[in-house]
This record gives sequence, C-alpha cells and structure tokens, in this order.
Amino acid sequence: MTSTTGTRPNFLVVVVDDMGYSDCQPFGGEIATPRLQELAERGARFRGFHTSSLCAPTRAMLLSGCDNHQAGMGVMQPLHAMNQYMQPGYEGYLNHSVPTMAELLRDAGYHTYLSGKWHVGITEDTRPAARGFDRSFAFLGGGASHFSDARPLSTSEGKQTMYADDDRFCTDELPHDFYTSTHFVDRMIGYLREQEDDRPFLGYLSFTAPHDPLQVPDEDLDRYAGRYDEGYDAIKRERMARMKEIGLIDSDLEVNPGSGLFPTWDELSVDERRIEARKMEIYAAMIEKLDHELGRLLDELDRLGKRDDTVVFFLSDNGANPKQPEFYQPNTPESIAAEFDNSEDSLGRVGSFISIGGAWAEVADTPLSYFKTTTYEGGTQTPLIVAGGPVTRSGVVTDELLHVADIMPTMLDLAGVRRPAEWGGRPAPPLYGRSLAPMLTGATMQPVRSGMDALCFEMLECRSVLCGDWKLLWMAPPYGKGDRWQLFNLAEDPQELVDLADRYPGKVAQLEGQWQAYAEYVGYIES
Repeated sequence: MTSTTGTRPNFLVVVVDDMGYSDCQPFGGEIATPRLQELAERGARFRGFHTSSLCAPTRAMLLSGCDNHQAGMGVMQPLHAMNQYMQPGYEGYLNHSVPTMAELLRDAGYHTYLSGKWHVGITEDTRPAARGFDRSFAFLGGGASHFSDARPLSTSEGKQTMYADDDRFCTDELPHDFYTSTHFVDRMIGYLREQEDDRPFLGYLSFTAPHDPLQVPDEDLDRYAGRYDEGYDAIKRERMARMKEIGLIDSDLEVNPGSGLFPTWDELSVDERRIEARKMEIYAAMIEKLDHELGRLLDELDRLGKRDDTVVFFLSDNGANPKQPEFYQPNTPESIAAEFDNSEDSLGRVGSFISIGGAWAEVADTPLSYFKTTTYEGGTQTPLIVAGGPVTRSGVVTDELLHVADIMPTMLDLAGVRRPAEWGGRPAPPLYGRSLAPMLTGATMQPVRSGMDALCFEMLECRSVLCGDWKLLWMAPPYGKGDRWQLFNLAEDPQELVDLADRYPGKVAQLEGQWQAYAEYVGYIES
C-alpha cells in the first residue's frame, strides 16, 4: 500500500439512522438542524445519492467500497433464507475478504476512531477493534433504547444490547445519564483530544438516532409541541415549497399522494391524531438533538485547528422507517402494551417504545415514494452533504448519480492511498464504488457516471436498476407482488407514479440484462 507525501486531509464520516430524505433543513425540512445547514452551505448537497434499503448492508458498503453481496451483507440477519445462510457474501457480518476504510487508512498512517453504531459484526474478530479502528466505542446491535438501560427492540435479543469499548463489552458500565447522541460525540471528542501528534485522522461517527424507539431527554420532549397538529399533507406541502426554493425539485412537482396503505389524517380520530402528532414531535426532537451534538464536535475541530483540513461526509443509512414496534419478532401489539410504558405522558421517555410508522415515514421521505425496506427512491435515496478540506464543489447538485460505496474510494483518492489487489492472501473483490474526488475538487467537469452506467440494488428480493434517467424496479411483498418489473423515467417522474414497462419493453429488457450481469458479478443468491 502506498500514500502520497504532503498534506493529507482528515475525514469525518457522519451517519444517521433511518432519517428521511427531507427531514433536515438543507433538504427542505422544518426540523431545526442549523449545523447541518451550515455544513451544506460550506460544501455541496446531493440529490441523487443512494444507499441500501436497510442499515447493515449500507454500512458494509460504506466501510468497504464493495457491494453488500460481496462484503458479507447479502441479507441482514436474521432474515436469511435457508439457501443463503453462511454462503459467501451472506455471512451476516462484514467479511474478511474486503479491507475496510479504517484498515487501509490506518496502514497509511491515519489515526482511526469510531463512535456509535457498528452493526456489521459482534464477535471478537468482527468488531471495530479488529477491523482497523485504533479506538472505538461501538453499539453492536441494530437498535435499542437510547438511554443507559440499553433495552433491545425485542425479547429475542435478551435484556440488553451490547456496547463495546475498544475490544471489551461495557454495557453494564454506561453512565446513568447516558444518551446515545450525546455520548457518541463525547467519545469522539475524547479521542481527538487524546491525539498527541499531527497525523491525519479518520473519524466515523454513527448516530443511532432517529432509529426507533423514539426517545429524547426530558428537556427536549416538548421542543416541537403542536408543530405537527395539522397532519401529514400539511407538512408535505411545506417541505416541497422549501425544496423548490432550494432547487432540489422542479417547481411544478406536485405533492406525492403516497402509497395509500395508511389512514389519511382526516380518517383518524381526535385521539389518534394527537398520538400521531406526538410521535413526530419526538422524532423531530431526536434529529435536532443529534444536530446539536454534531455541532459540538465541529466546534471541537475548530478549537483544535483541524476543521479546515477535515472532509466531512454526512448521510443517512436508508430512508425513513415505516416499521411499528411489533415488527421486531417475537413482538406483538399485546406484548408491547404489556412490556413497555406507552402511556401518553411517557412517550419518548425511558421504558417507552414507539415508531413514527408508515404515514409519517412517507412524509419524512417527501417527495419520494415509499420508505426503508423498499427499493423505491424513498427507501434508497438519502441526503448527502460533503464539505471541507480540498472539496470545492458547492451548492445543490442534482445531476450526479452516486452510491454509498463511492465514499471509501473517494477517501482513498484524497488521501493518496492505493487499495491493494490482495487482502488476507486472496484477491480482494473489486470496488463497486467510484472516486468522487475529481468531481468534488473541480479536477474534472465530467460526471461520475455516464448515462450508460448502471447502479443496482437488492435486499430481501426487492431490486432496482438505475441507469441515466431510467429506473427498473422489482418489488417483493409486502409492498409489491414480486411478479414483474416496473419501469420509471425519474427525470419526468421522480416519484415513481407512472409505470412505463408496457410502453417500453425494449428498455425493460435492456435494464434487466444489466440486472442479470450485476447479479452474477456480486454473487447474488435468490431466496
């Protein structure tokens, strides 16, 4: 492995969990996120950035630059089909055939720090300390209470979800005033303060907010009181008006009618509206809280004199979450009612367990369709902000088709680090991502991908192919029948409302051929 001489930038990768496309201010949201707004104004925000539809596969691609089917997350545990279990690319953890960004940057002289959600391995040889991070405070699971009780999302996970401090478990040592967003930033600040030399650093800050359960400290519970009383469509209209002002969407785009799977605001009773509004209030407070905590870290970088030399990547791991608490097996509505305190006064506090649900998830992903777990744009298109260091690209970028796997090769390129052809004595899988460095630094005006380059995604048999203006979509149950391809022209129909498959069978065949080539390339195993 080689690295160039001279100044190499620091990297700060900030991932939030299940935040919708239009929730934060820079993407049209009403939720106060002034530090993200400041970050966006210092750099660029991207409209065409895509992730997996679930969190662990996204993290595997982010860390490795490879497709999730090559990196060990062909599907997310415990959702394997029997024929997929422990097959290559389906190990259920970030496998050892792919080097991580932390391993490569550490070997090139970087300090490497992680604080927050890991979710790609819990055994000693798959935790952050074994995958290139010098220091780490890691939440190893998928979701849990945001407070010190660390209560998991279902009884199948035991009484507590695991945290690891470097290479040892530490769940029983969480401070009494622990709250995820605050503590994760505290740890990252601590790592930076401990650094005694001028070597560059990689910081991976991975919030669990706003993943359910929706919870915030008491002082933040009423921050958005009354803000969502007008309901789903009112917030959609507000957001779209702001997005048009920013230039994220065309001025003639209409409000997305939604999937029709959930009751409208007018169909809810007065009591149901009050509870629905309360859920969104707490969700919004979680996002404002993480923005505040991120601001503390950015201020610390300023204090240390490292801010100008740090490239910051901000993204969400997938679209907004439609799942209710009973989704997490073996939960049932009855077990949730018996085991959690979801009385109205307790919502958002320790011991409660609520989610925003499908109707608010569609609002959070405005103007896109559907949400997390699907390969509609609402499931896989998320905010991306890049700013700092040598990045000169600015403003709102709507003409680049980007993938989460692009971030690692971009970092290696900016750091002057070459990815080895072999890893662990075996050929390393080729990168699926592409370096964005020439585009971000102004070295070229050429697009990252041409109109003939395709991006493909698959998770739980939901599939998509993006190529130029076109998108081919295969939607499995429960949100589709899993029996045919749909075709959309995203330039004319970014909300995926008009299926053109019958009108353009040749385009369907062309894109399906690209899907088949991708499936063979990454080792996809149909369940």
